[in-house]
Amino acid sequence: MTPEKTSEPDDYSGTAQTRSPSAPIGPATSNPALPSFLTHPRTVDRWLLTALGLITVYSLALIPLRAYLLINYTFLYTLLTGSSLSVLSLAARTPSQPLLWAGLVTVAALSAVKFLVVYFFMGKHWGQAFLDWIFASHTPLWYRKLEGFVQRHIYFCLFLAFLPFSPIPATILVAIAGIRRFKGWAIAGYVFLLALLLKCFYLYLGVTFGEEIKPVLMTIDRYMMQATLALMAYMFIVVWYKNRKKS
Repeated sequence: MTPEKTSEPDDYSGTAQTRSPSAPIGPATSNPALPSFLTHPRTVDRWLLTALGLITVYSLALIPLRAYLLINYTFLYTLLTGSSLSVLSLAARTPSQPLLWAGLVTVAALSAVKFLVVYFFMGKHWGQAFLDWIFASHTPLWYRKLEGFVQRHIYFCLFLAFLPFSPIPATILVAIAGIRRFKGWAIAGYVFLLALLLKCFYLYLGVTFGEEIKPVLMTIDRYMMQATLALMAYMFIVVWYKNRKKS
């Protein structure tokens, strides 16, 4: 399973370049200008931006409905989000039904990774400019410190991203895989396998311990969500402060 090495024109710089998977992605530059996929979008750029917008709206719309759907419409919530806690709940309610379990973890795994393909193609088509845009041209310290390791060990980092309660964003890692021209089918198969293993773990917890363990997991999940939101808020505040100092 090796990434492809391609030589092709860079649509966002107007020059031909060769990007080898073994070569690290260049560090994000502090260029305040908007990337060309925003200022002069092509057809594929418009499709990807539309998809990103729909994903954002979809994710935000589900946030206030999360608890209600998890409690009252557990399978629907599994279908919509691939929630691990919903897999646990359904497994606890349906003992000794292996065929149902197999279908449940498959549906949950597919739902959990359904949007990652968009991030892969954004990385593939937009290259380093996509990360610059995501980080608002201010690369976070954690990424600058771990950039080389992430690029050299993308499969291991994806494995870490699919551990229970992991704060590592699989979306960014998949985008990096797209930038480095990894084979799309290899990344898709690998992340699906990781998601499937994660759902099987929650299936095991539901079958073994029942729903008694659910409040504990929900508490951990809530604290991890709060920590993630706090880190995101900190990142946005730092970016805003740096932009204000420049202006």
